[in-house]
Order: sequence, then structure tokens, then C-alpha cells
Amino acid sequence: MLFRTLTLLLSFVIVGCRAAGPPKTIRLSPALTEASGLSIQGGEFTWHNDSGDGPYTFTTDEAGTIIRQDTLSATALDYEDITQDDWGNLYLGDFGNNAGRRPDQRIFRYHPAKPGTDSIVFTYPRQDGGGRDQPGNYDCEAMVWHQDTLHLFTKDQLFGRGNSMTYHFRLPAKPGRYVAELVDSLRLPRRVVTAAAFDAEQGELVLTAYSFKMLAGFWPSSAASLVTITDFPEGRFLRGKVRRRNLSWFIPTQFEAVDFYDDQWLYVGSEGTKLRKLAVGKRKRR
Repeated sequence: MLFRTLTLLLSFVIVGCRAAGPPKTIRLSPALTEASGLSIQGGEFTWHNDSGDGPYTFTTDEAGTIIRQDTLSATALDYEDITQDDWGNLYLGDFGNNAGRRPDQRIFRYHPAKPGTDSIVFTYPRQDGGGRDQPGNYDCEAMVWHQDTLHLFTKDQLFGRGNSMTYHFRLPAKPGRYVAELVDSLRLPRRVVTAAAFDAEQGELVLTAYSFKMLAGFWPSSAASLVTITDFPEGRFLRGKVRRRNLSWFIPTQFEAVDFYDDQWLYVGSEGTKLRKLAVGKRKRR
């Protein structure tokens, strides 16, 4: 009787843990204070920092403990997002261009279990490095892989200088030098796009997007949204049904990373701030 009772209690504990889902919050190491991209595979979380770091990616467990660091044979100017293909290759986007002064951008492809790093070099149509106010000098922080193609979603300018547009460009997911192809655009009022993830089985694209402004000229304030897009024509993500949910409001928070965990949950990553020193991953229901 005692054995049966203990077995039932253990079963209840296991079921309860499963129902609770993965951790609500993942607190990251100080080595990932500017976590700016996320790829999840098999319960492992691969992150990278924003500008100012080296050519590194960091893989953590669900508790946020670093279990592996990979060093790429690559430059590291402004890493902004990471995505993965069906064969385990990771694509790391060195395409941050906030000032619009870059003559080109790079995406680095590598496999954690294989040597070497491949480079995909690209420009946007009419890009000349003449500044963000000139046509073609786009900034980008969001990328997904789908059917041997990389899809990029640009980030508009903050502080009232943009019109809240994101442009969808695509590139071949193989080494070479390319001019990105413009596919579509979408206006997300009062938001700029900072990360993307795609679930091909569910036909679901998610974007993180935020706004930032100074209240009364000195107090920083931001708001962030999770944008889910479904029911789109093949490859035309921005023509689908758009659903927008609140992630944060007022308190300065930079959500810079997102990926799906399973068919119920996804994680969004937020950089460290003056109020919260460490970066975190937050679990959200899909």
C-alpha cells in the first residue's frame, strides 16, 4: 500500500512538472549581457551578443548555464540575429547598420560539430553607405531560414524618424556575394522589428518589435510587442494575418531575440539594462 501511494505521488509530481512547462525565466551569465539572438534546438539555447563582443556564440541549458562556447572564423561588427536550417547549420547575421554607413553586410554559416565558417556577403538595392536617410541603407535585426533561403526583416529608425515599416528581403542560404531581393513590406505602427523566428510546420512567423522614447526629455520609456503572422502565401510572410500582443510597457526593455521552444511555448530574450544588469529569456505562450 505504501509503495502504491508513493508511486501515485511521484506520478502527480511528474505530471505537475510537465504541466508547468519549461522555466518561466532564464537568467543569463554576465557573458551574455547583450543577448541579441536566440536559436533553440533539443532543449539547448544558442545565444550571441550584440556589437562589442567577439565572433562567439554561447549555448546554455534551460537554467541559463553556459555549456559550450563556439568561436567562429569571422569578423564581429554588429551581430543581430541567429537562425538554424534543417541540417543543424547556424546562420549568424552580422548585419546591424544603425547609422547606415556600412557598404555591405555578412551572414556567417557554421556547424558546431564541423570546422570552418562560410560567409554570405550582401548589399541591399541602392545601398551606398551614405547614411540611414539615403535609400538602400537599411538596418536589420531579424532573420529566419526557410527552404534554402534566408529571409530578412529590416528595422526602421526610432525617435520619429521612420514610418514604422519593415521590409522583407531574401537571399540564398549559401556562400557567395549577393544583392538582396525585396519581397514585401509591412507597417507596424509605433514599432521597429528586432528579432524573428519561423515554424514551418505550423506556418507561423513571430517578430519582436519595440519603441523607445524620452519622456519629458530625460526619462527613458519603451514598449514592446510580440507579432505573430499566419495564413500567408508561400514565402510572402508579411501578407498574412497579423496578431500583436504586449510584451512590456513603460519600463525600458530591449527584446532582441526570439525562438520557438515547442508547440506550446516560445522564448523572447531581453538585453541587460541599468535597472536589470543581466539579460534574461522569458517564456511566452504561443
